[in-house]
Amino acid sequence: MSYVDAIWNKNSDTIHVVERIDGKRIFTDWPAKYVFYYDDSKGKHRTIYETPVSRFVTRQYKEFNRELRAHSHLRTWESDINPVFRCLEEHYRHKLAPKLHTAFFDIETAFDAERGFSSPEDPFSAITAITVYLDWCDQLITLAMPPSTLTMDQAQALVKNFDNTFLFNDETEMLSTFLDIIQDADVLSGWNSEGYDIPYTVNRIITIMSKDDTRRLCLWDQHPKQRKFERYGAQQSTYDLIGRLHLDYMQLYRKYTYEERHSYSLDAISEHELGEHKTHYEGTLDQLYNLNFERFIEYNRQDVMLIARLDQKLRFIDLANELAHDNTVLIPTTMGAVAVTEQAIINESHDRGLVVPDRKAQPRDREDDGEDEDEGAAGAYVAYPKKGLHDYIGAIDLNSLYPNTIRALNMGPETIVGQIRLTDTDNYIAKKRAEDLSFAAAWEGLFGTLEYTAVINKDPAYTITVEWENGTSTEMSAAQLHHLIWAENRPWILTANGTILTAEREGIVPGLLRRWYTERKELQKKKKEATDKEDQAFWDKRQLVKKINLNSLYGAILNPYCRFNDKRIGQSTTLSGRVIARHMNAYVNQCVTGDYDHTGEAIIYADTDSVDGSSCINTSVGNKTIEELFHNGTTFWKDGDKEYSVNPDIQVVVYDNKVSGPAKMGNYNYVYRHKTKKRRFKVIDSLGNELIVTEDHAMIVLEDGKLVEKSPMELKKGEKILTIKHK
Repeated sequence: MSYVDAIWNKNSDTIHVVERIDGKRIFTDWPAKYVFYYDDSKGKHRTIYETPVSRFVTRQYKEFNRELRAHSHLRTWESDINPVFRCLEEHYRHKLAPKLHTAFFDIETAFDAERGFSSPEDPFSAITAITVYLDWCDQLITLAMPPSTLTMDQAQALVKNFDNTFLFNDETEMLSTFLDIIQDADVLSGWNSEGYDIPYTVNRIITIMSKDDTRRLCLWDQHPKQRKFERYGAQQSTYDLIGRLHLDYMQLYRKYTYEERHSYSLDAISEHELGEHKTHYEGTLDQLYNLNFERFIEYNRQDVMLIARLDQKLRFIDLANELAHDNTVLIPTTMGAVAVTEQAIINESHDRGLVVPDRKAQPRDREDDGEDEDEGAAGAYVAYPKKGLHDYIGAIDLNSLYPNTIRALNMGPETIVGQIRLTDTDNYIAKKRAEDLSFAAAWEGLFGTLEYTAVINKDPAYTITVEWENGTSTEMSAAQLHHLIWAENRPWILTANGTILTAEREGIVPGLLRRWYTERKELQKKKKEATDKEDQAFWDKRQLVKKINLNSLYGAILNPYCRFNDKRIGQSTTLSGRVIARHMNAYVNQCVTGDYDHTGEAIIYADTDSVDGSSCINTSVGNKTIEELFHNGTTFWKDGDKEYSVNPDIQVVVYDNKVSGPAKMGNYNYVYRHKTKKRRFKVIDSLGNELIVTEDHAMIVLEDGKLVEKSPMELKKGEKILTIKHK
């Protein structure tokens, strides 16, 4: 069984599921299951915190709500899990994703001489052409209405060379034919179709046909569901299709390519990815329609085939499909940031027979885009690069630093024993922020909280307070806490955030990460063993799903909308990552110079898991900057604000310290980059070069015959900076 979409019918207490099995569409109904748990000292069930709870389960939504209100004086658990997701977990877990039938489409609309082009909200102009590519039968079909400048016979003669092109005098008949053509499609996909093609088509059908006719876009006799979304700072309306999904390929591209493009027009993206262009024409599209109808049809058909060819190369719809089924969520859910990872953690908890908490109260909406950075977690460690030219440069990468840090320290909300009260650290950061430093700059130079550092140093004069998870607190010296954790051999772990964790049992999240790692290795092995391209593509997509899962988990836990959100875990991850990076650098410097110093002579630049994008490295296809290597990727994905790429056909210089011998070429795991909220400055030199840098970026300046570092804020007009002279 492989699902395509599902809906919850509250009136009949039923989950309606549409499946695609052996190429056939199957409709299946499951009785809805409504479940919640409540605190009960005699309960037979256990939460992830190992506390006892009792369960209430019913097949009737009204009874569920009545009982939930009756238990409102108790803490409840899992009362807000979507019944659809609960159904998918119960009946479709570990099932393969179906082969979807996708219809790529594009519409063209008429131009009104007095009113111009109509908007999707008020589609007063006719749809003049619709082209659809049905991928499951490799058919390109065009429906069009000739312009008034042509007779039907003249128009037929002009389009006779285009296969499956049908002309209509009546727009209603054309739209009805379109609805017939897509009946066996599971997915409709267009370019910017969320903002234009879907809302225009739905509203045009309502205008010239009826609202009931829009049901033919959906399954289960449902109407498309109107939804508001924001784009380019403005509120827009669109529709979500029910049963037959809609996926905007432009949005899929933006989500899974993880790099900014100068333009997201179909023409620009097709040129970049395929080396192809939209059909060229002179003048306006309205002129093309009226004066060169043959070219107009070619234009409409080419747009659709560009989208289809993009998906044939990138397979982003398959990727969303695999992600959804691997985590038992609906396919549109994968376009969000939290729900997929959250459901994966829920599934893992249920596999262990444990109950998860209700989602916390949602954070209030902000009136502006400026989020208070003090509410965030400390970020990654980035050191200033050392000026000058260097020979024999090496690079060291920590494999998946954050996921492995979470695993190594057994981080999870349910493994927390206590938290050191961060009074001094909070005051220190507040003081730095008062000096007009950014949140990231305020943390510069800190490896762990001040309280954590005092514990590691066994400082007997430093008084700290530990807030235990049972609601009590204890005041002691830093040295006493060090003794309590290590000398008494307790199964405790102290993170660089001052969070105390237990190692008595494996946390849900660390266990999930361990399983994903193991599964990804197995899938990578199957990909290598595959003998044909189709099998290789299948296993590659499966392993990429695991990789996205791994890299998404940290960001989800730090997201306030996630039910497992805990800032202590998020900041424990980043600060512990800083400590690990510092030790790595110090140890490398010790191996080279004999000094254990993370800023030693052997360390030129350091980041938790990256180097500067303009750094040049030797690859199997010539010298490339990190940025160039990123753009040469064949697979792209995203985790929060981080953008990743990899090209398995490109190798870089590597050295395996387990094997004696010289350095060699080897595969890399991935390249990643990310945006920053730091202030930016544009530096323009006398050669016309322009460089945009962040506030803490070091510029190399020639001053009194010496090269010195200056921030962009310290630069003065006329100073000589180290730059590149282009030939």
